[in-house]
Amino acid sequence: MELGSFKRWQALIRKYSGIWIPSHREIFLKTSLLKRIRELHLTGYDEYYQKLQDKNWASLEWFQLIDALTIHETSFFRHKESFDLVQHVCQQKIVQSANAESDCNIQLWSVGCSTGEEPYSLAIALEELSVKTLNEKGLRFFYGITGIDISYPALSSARQAIYSERKLHMMSQQIKEKYFNRHDDQHWQVKEDIRNRVLFLQSNLNEIAKAPKRNYDVIYCQNVLIYFQPEDRIKILEALVERLIPGGVLILGVGEIINWNHPLLSRINDKNCLAYQRQI
Repeated sequence: MELGSFKRWQALIRKYSGIWIPSHREIFLKTSLLKRIRELHLTGYDEYYQKLQDKNWASLEWFQLIDALTIHETSFFRHKESFDLVQHVCQQKIVQSANAESDCNIQLWSVGCSTGEEPYSLAIALEELSVKTLNEKGLRFFYGITGIDISYPALSSARQAIYSERKLHMMSQQIKEKYFNRHDDQHWQVKEDIRNRVLFLQSNLNEIAKAPKRNYDVIYCQNVLIYFQPEDRIKILEALVERLIPGGVLILGVGEIINWNHPLLSRINDKNCLAYQRQI
């Protein structure tokens, strides 16, 4: 692939999805494009490029291409410290609501949820918290989780909620058996009551600022910003902040953003997590 051709593809993919393919991943891009070209029985890069300009033809094809360009390698409770922080933040709200004698409804948002491991991990963390708060303080709360991703194939897998043993290696056998059913010798499926706690939606982070605003207590966005240019990361983060309630928390991946601050946020003092709390 010539330099000019690579830059043309680089710009097209960024325009559609916001995803940035750096120059050192040119071979990866070439391989991914060739795979789709062969599967579609096209003549080459130019024909594929032109077809992607046709909105009717490309409406579904873009999802296949973006799926090929993003990595869905994840697992349950991938960064345990962040899930511990989620439980702590939610527990604080539960106690505050109880002191105010009001119902407690917690809404969490998994941004770039991929094949579902992250939002289901959040659901399990909240289920464990519900047992703790009920047993220790007699308190109940309600919660819901929304997971968004650009990839329809990834979301389809998330809704099926069937995972290999390897994906569950961070969980104890007790937790595994509590929240999963055996699917076959090599796979487990998330139990239905946990699946019902999570709503999966297709969404393009590149257009997140245009999405309807909804207030969230926790926005969990890890291993997503790495796909975007620095200036695009800032735009995404600003849109996420607008969707946090006062006191809500934004949790990012450690090292995904450097020297960023926002007038409405304060950094949470936790050396193991990168997280911010909205003040007003």
